[in-house]
Amino acid sequence: MLLGAAVLLVGAVAVLRSTGDGTEPVRQGPRHTAPRQLERFATAGAILPIPQAPPAAVSVLSVEPGPRQLLLRWGDSLSDGVVPAGAVGYEVRWGKGTALEHSRLVARSLVQISGLENGAEYRVEVRSVDSFGQRSAPVGGSGRPEPYPLLEPWSYVDAFDDPRTITDNWRLGHRGSCGTALPGEGEEAGQLVITGNCGTEPATLRTRTPFRLAQTPQPNGELGRAVVETDGSGTAQQFTIDLVPGPVDLVLGTVKEVEGSTRPTEAVEDQSLPPGTVRLRATAFGDSGSAQLLVPPGTPRSAAVIAPRSVPATLPPMPIRVRQRWEVVVYADRVEVLRDKQPVAAANIVVNWREATVLLGFTGRGSGPTRSTVDLVGFLGAPTSPPPAAVQPRLNWVQGTAREPLERPIDGRQLAQYSGAQLRLTLLSRAAVRLDQMTVRVGAVRVPVRLAVPRTEIVPGVGFPVVADLPNDALVVSGELNTLSVVVEYEAPLEVMQVGIEVFPEPGARVDPPATQSRRPLVQRTPPLLAEPRAELLDASARPLVPGKTLTPGRVVLAVELDGPAAQIAAGELAPLAGIEVFVDNERVARLPTAEQGPGVAGRWRFGLNTTDLPFGPHTVEVRAIGVNPTTPPAQAFVSFLLGPA
Repeated sequence: MLLGAAVLLVGAVAVLRSTGDGTEPVRQGPRHTAPRQLERFATAGAILPIPQAPPAAVSVLSVEPGPRQLLLRWGDSLSDGVVPAGAVGYEVRWGKGTALEHSRLVARSLVQISGLENGAEYRVEVRSVDSFGQRSAPVGGSGRPEPYPLLEPWSYVDAFDDPRTITDNWRLGHRGSCGTALPGEGEEAGQLVITGNCGTEPATLRTRTPFRLAQTPQPNGELGRAVVETDGSGTAQQFTIDLVPGPVDLVLGTVKEVEGSTRPTEAVEDQSLPPGTVRLRATAFGDSGSAQLLVPPGTPRSAAVIAPRSVPATLPPMPIRVRQRWEVVVYADRVEVLRDKQPVAAANIVVNWREATVLLGFTGRGSGPTRSTVDLVGFLGAPTSPPPAAVQPRLNWVQGTAREPLERPIDGRQLAQYSGAQLRLTLLSRAAVRLDQMTVRVGAVRVPVRLAVPRTEIVPGVGFPVVADLPNDALVVSGELNTLSVVVEYEAPLEVMQVGIEVFPEPGARVDPPATQSRRPLVQRTPPLLAEPRAELLDASARPLVPGKTLTPGRVVLAVELDGPAAQIAAGELAPLAGIEVFVDNERVARLPTAEQGPGVAGRWRFGLNTTDLPFGPHTVEVRAIGVNPTTPPAQAFVSFLLGPA
């Protein structure tokens, strides 16, 4: 007698991602090298699906110009629009003038084409694609990218037109060395590119320019607003905007987002946020998204009543690789959040500060790299400006449990023209912390630490921000990279998660970058991936199998679906699909081409399989998506079953 249960590993996907060592940053459209072509194949008893009529064409194509960009909308991305019948994806082509030399395969009906020339006319074309690679008739349009009008009365704005401002005005905080913030090139020119491989922790961008509220509110009560245009809400698992009343580089949090658990008209309390902090958190949940305000306990509240119908309960899916405009608006009696000028969250929060640090957090999806771009950051409120430009020394930090003698580095060089500096640290401890017993040693100087924001609650197991003020004689660097060694002295185990520094030039000092300073190459973009397969076994009547039931020999149906949006997040487009292969116990039983009139995108199929000739016992079915480009790694899914006597 066979014992066991049928185990359905629905959607168990192993996607292989290649990593290259090249530094070429930009590519428009998928590359095709010796295209792979598949032939239909089926063993005895295997039945392949058959193509039906080609998909319906897109009915309306909207082309919206932007700075160096065109935004294309069609189908269900338009008001009252629908997905064309039979479409599982789309082929987008574009070019300057009448040419269509670039192409992209996508799963969603909202596409941003970047890296274009402002003022030039571009032609675009969209075709629906079905599960077999059949194309619809094309629908065309045209557009002319336009520069930012920048009409708002900004107190500060950076549209990243000048790459030099990135080094002067921005800092990136992260745990270890998991992220970069660099000027974009090619298709990403005019953008700030944030790359990270930080797992579920954020790479956090800090503007050196403080956000200041107006002394007198506007007639509607507005005191100021922070505006960010980025694709981060669709590329990162979580995108945050923090307004923190203190000198911080990195703020973590303890409250985890759960779909449907919060209301957008209420602020969630997070005890690990520094006092006075206001956090906007935008997250994606498959086919929907959410925007939520978070504050620390004890945040003052007003008597303002936020009408539940003033903001939507849920948001549409966060668009993939599409710029969105997020605004955090501070009023005298509340805080509101706008996405693309539409309200998405609000709460009766009362801020008790006039100046704050703005942090932009990009949290990854658990594994693999993330890549986000920022197009614009601007403030409305009281006048403000970045501090003087300064050369930031390279930091090398460790923790020491004992106080060592103070010694100046043997090869140390004093940084001239600086009055001092401030270290900004994020620390983590698993136990209670006594800050009065903690010091920082920098060369021959030892200084105390203090909370970056007074009265911050130190939560065991969660990072907390502190600062240490350094006098001029602590700024002694060594080596060609101008390294400043930092030792956090504390007798108990402590993790130094991140250390940043702000150096303060003397008034009127001219600070030139050292000759040894070089620009880091932009991290290569992730190549397009194949849509991720999911597989499920059904009975001969196409009904789901009963969990725990041993199968008897006969016919089964293998349902396969390729999830395009999940893979599109990685690179903003999908790798061209040549076909699907099915293996049973490592033996190929079926091959289905999906490039009837061009490469496939994604799809849904049902295969008929015969288990009559299989022996009793466990068996494994593998579904393998094969790319047109031989360099594209296959995407796989596995489903197992147990075969036994009737």
